[in-house]
Amino acid sequence: MPKFHHVKRLCAYLLIVAAMLLSIGNTAFAAITEESGRRVALVIGNSVYKTLPSLPNPANDVEEVASTLRAAGFDVTIGVNVDRIGLEDTVRRFLRSTSNAEAGLIYYSGHGIQVGGQNFLVPVDATLETPYDVETQTMPLDLILNHLKQNSRVQLIFLDACRNNPFNAQKFWMAEKLEPVGATRGLARIDSDLGSLIAFSTEPGQVALDGTGALSPYSESFIKRASEPNKEIRQVLTDVRRDVIAMTGGKQVPWENSSLMDSFYFIPAPPPPSVESMQQVSVPEGAATTKLPISPPHDETGSALLVTLNQLPKTGKLSFDGKPVEQGAKMPAAALTALTYDSSGVAAGTVGLIGYTVSDPYGQATQGVVAITVSADAGAKLAQLEQEKQVRLADADAYLKTLPRDVSTTIGVGPVEASLPVVPASVAEMTFKVAALPDKGTLRAGDRVIGLGHVLEAADIPALSYEPQIGTENQSSALTLQAANDDLPPATVTFKPTLDACDTSAAAPLDLQGVTAGKLPNEIDPSVAVPACTEAMKTYPEVARFVYQLGRAQLANRETKTAFATIKKAMDAGHVRAIDQLSSLYIVGASVPANPAKANEIVQAGAKKNDPYALYTYGKSLFYGRGVKSDTQEGLKLMLQSADLGHTFAMNELGYIFVNGVNVPADPERGIRFYEAGLARNDIYSMNNLALVYRFGKAVPQDFGKALELFTKAAEGGQPYAPTNLGRMYRDGIGVAADKSAAIKWLEMGAERGDYWGALDRARLAKDEVGDPEGMTIAARYFALATAVNLPRTGDPKNQALAELKTLPTAAKKKAEASFATELSAQELKAIPKSKSLDDRLVKLAKATWVKRNPRFDLF
Repeated sequence: MPKFHHVKRLCAYLLIVAAMLLSIGNTAFAAITEESGRRVALVIGNSVYKTLPSLPNPANDVEEVASTLRAAGFDVTIGVNVDRIGLEDTVRRFLRSTSNAEAGLIYYSGHGIQVGGQNFLVPVDATLETPYDVETQTMPLDLILNHLKQNSRVQLIFLDACRNNPFNAQKFWMAEKLEPVGATRGLARIDSDLGSLIAFSTEPGQVALDGTGALSPYSESFIKRASEPNKEIRQVLTDVRRDVIAMTGGKQVPWENSSLMDSFYFIPAPPPPSVESMQQVSVPEGAATTKLPISPPHDETGSALLVTLNQLPKTGKLSFDGKPVEQGAKMPAAALTALTYDSSGVAAGTVGLIGYTVSDPYGQATQGVVAITVSADAGAKLAQLEQEKQVRLADADAYLKTLPRDVSTTIGVGPVEASLPVVPASVAEMTFKVAALPDKGTLRAGDRVIGLGHVLEAADIPALSYEPQIGTENQSSALTLQAANDDLPPATVTFKPTLDACDTSAAAPLDLQGVTAGKLPNEIDPSVAVPACTEAMKTYPEVARFVYQLGRAQLANRETKTAFATIKKAMDAGHVRAIDQLSSLYIVGASVPANPAKANEIVQAGAKKNDPYALYTYGKSLFYGRGVKSDTQEGLKLMLQSADLGHTFAMNELGYIFVNGVNVPADPERGIRFYEAGLARNDIYSMNNLALVYRFGKAVPQDFGKALELFTKAAEGGQPYAPTNLGRMYRDGIGVAADKSAAIKWLEMGAERGDYWGALDRARLAKDEVGDPEGMTIAARYFALATAVNLPRTGDPKNQALAELKTLPTAAKKKAEASFATELSAQELKAIPKSKSLDDRLVKLAKATWVKRNPRFDLF
């Protein structure tokens, strides 16, 4: 606000009085500053169970809890009444948001179960009727907590999940052990690590109550107490315990275990109220009601401020709402702008002082002084002030009208500047209130996190940035600003979260540092992905994810050597999935000699960081003792963790292990559960494996119809072995009328996908065409291809294809050689090493044409 400069003889007097006023009263200043960094929360409430008893409150609980946490600056990932796949998706979205978080919080309300000293969250589709159900139907809490510990400085866990045990089975498989549930009640105790706090709605082993209201007693108290400003979390929980004991008549006693190293506040104290310490205004003499143009105080969080009038003018009359005010009067901060002064009988040149204290809800206070000068020409000055105000409001209105527009914000690259225009100089002293805020993602002004109701200085607006929540692409979010103390139309800025082209074209599945569902290797179009990821690296050089995804794109483009270097660069920059990818290159010998021991040495680091792929890769190596000393128990445990995070490769491997009794007693029913879990996720490998179970009737009645259906769906989805299995059924007339042409179609598809057995069976079909020279040529081609794609360890150790190739007529082989040669350029033919025999040359030609025609080593 413009100031009036008065004669010098007043200045010393005003400064002395101001100093005196600033020393009046007891002022409390909190020594707590707002915690910096991102806050992320996972909030899940399961009420409507399909077979287990429904719970009345959890879904209501978490909606209120989520609102409370958003008000406390948390970016909240919420799941309500989620089934197992929904829980898995929700947890993965949350885990993707935790990277480098200051604080990570989990709040779960619903059924929970403890087995073998571990706690499990129970989704709404769980039945828990058989011993196999915990490992395929629930989510282990430790899996989430351990990831959180690695990616955030502070971990806060709240479990309102200690209901009575409603489960039918009393024993459940936990890796290699069948663990009893027994008479356990509630959840098992969790010991907190440094920087962690674990809070239960009741004591470990005891049962929480749902209460009679819309919220559980624990959630109701938590919401109330966590919303109280400037209260440290341990005091919050003490108050919650007191409340719950009172609400339940002592039947429920909340419990927590804390190893926090620092204080934590849900609603930390902001800076003290902002007050213009010395304001000078002029009023005309003899005026009965002059409205004083006092600048109002404000608090950056928009808290309700209280004004106490410590000092009143000794002459004239001060009024509010037509009534005189007295010294010590208390009023809302907005009332300052409505004070009026009656100068009747007051001589021109008289100076009166208003001294006031502005207090916020946090116990902080700031003081200010208004000097009122009675002046003969004050009317003109007040008119000028009013005119300047109207100009200012017009400028502010015009400025706000420039704001409503769409702002594209890239997901997963940190805060994105909104690039809003600078406020005009005439508006520089105005403040703006946040009337609506995106309910997902984080809005900042510089380093300060902005919440609903917060007040922005004019200079804050061009500094605004927005960090969208992962998983919110195509979900617009609105920010609405309005002038804090003036009646102007609000302005809305719409943030539109988008994925970078590198993410849409080359993101990896189940990448916990990724931002989207991802693509399988065979789904990547390198012509799109390579330039997109190259550009993303230039634009966001600090984002290691784009480096890794460029490596994936280069692999898809068959730039194996370049990809190796790129993926290693991503790994060195901290991208966890790159660890498993680099390990896989050592396993298959891509651009480096195959080295299983080196691969396992590398991938251990990824497994320790809970990457689903690395857990599977290293767990499988341990289980089978491939490139590392065998440890069946640990390998099984790691693959189960990978399956918990949704990795269908692990589900398939576990299914195979239990169906066939590999290194463990055979338990086909348990294995089928894992195949079915993969099938529920539309996994083409699970379709093929479950089809094999029905095809041969292992542990289930033989069902050729189901086998055909699943084989077909898997083959059409790109599974490399399903076409061969389907081709054999058509060839042999199993469950379907024998159809040689259909058998040829499917066997050739399997061969083209690199399946040794598909190529072998296709060659044998052709060989059986006695007296058909063309058939012999086809047989030579496919026997050679089978030999070319036969893999050590997992293929055909007898190499029957090569043996049968040697029995074919030389003329047929020559024709096959010529046929292969037509598919290669002169330069490509020249690059093929010389062979000692025609058979060896055919195999090399088959491999060269196959690689050129279609597959990559990472395709399936």
